[in-house]
Amino acid sequence: MQGLVIALLLLGLMPPVGLYAAPLARMGPVRAMWIDLGMGQPLVDWFNQTARPDDIARVDTWEAGMLDQITAGRKLVVFKSVADAERLMPGLADRLDIIGYNLEHGPANAREDIADPVGSVQRMRQLADHYGKQLALGPDHQFAESDGVAMAPYVDMFILQVQRVQTDPAAVLNFVRPLVLELRRANPGLSVSVQVRTEGNVEAIVDLIDSLKESIDGVSILTSPETVDVAKSLVRELRTRADTSAPGTTASPAAAPPAPLATPVRAVPQPAPP
Repeated sequence: MQGLVIALLLLGLMPPVGLYAAPLARMGPVRAMWIDLGMGQPLVDWFNQTARPDDIARVDTWEAGMLDQITAGRKLVVFKSVADAERLMPGLADRLDIIGYNLEHGPANAREDIADPVGSVQRMRQLADHYGKQLALGPDHQFAESDGVAMAPYVDMFILQVQRVQTDPAAVLNFVRPLVLELRRANPGLSVSVQVRTEGNVEAIVDLIDSLKESIDGVSILTSPETVDVAKSLVRELRTRADTSAPGTTASPAAAPPAPLATPVRAVPQPAPP
């Protein structure tokens, strides 16, 4: 079968991504997932004391002053538009690790970004490459379903927003599981998280995350000044949740996808640096 695939590729009848097998299920326990936490001043010291190296401290552009106070994990700044990212990155590049792009159908997002979501993500990819940063995309539910697969090849991390339906496990599973399969087919190296908010019962939230552990690599958490204690409790529950892997399986941290038979080329135009 492998020989046939290679022959078809050489004949130009199959794109490079066809060389990848179906994405493998992530079998790591919940406690092995990285955590992407929305920062607020009350959480900075606690994050510095408890974060793992792959955890993420997430701030909005108007909170960039906190970046210098964060000494653990990775730092992510969320941009609402390509224009804002292009304007602000020269002053932020040496203070962050990940460019976050929150692409939504809302008044805070630029009309030109909404009109051309894939093109906007391509521009963000060019910006990330120019500064040597990773790119995380957090689209709203509509963009995730309509353009997620087309945008996936251009990003390193994909955050699926489920916070509005996090109390409806069936709705979350029906949204996340099939979409993640398609996203990983489009980009086998993609890292995926689901975004939840610090509301409700933390054990129920972690139960939801546990049901998705074969699909995701991390958990993104929306916080508020009023829910600092809930955020800490949620992280504690995530870090201490017992493994529920089926008998006979070996739980381990999320592994990288298998190496491809050929290296696909990211089809991103490379303009002059901004």
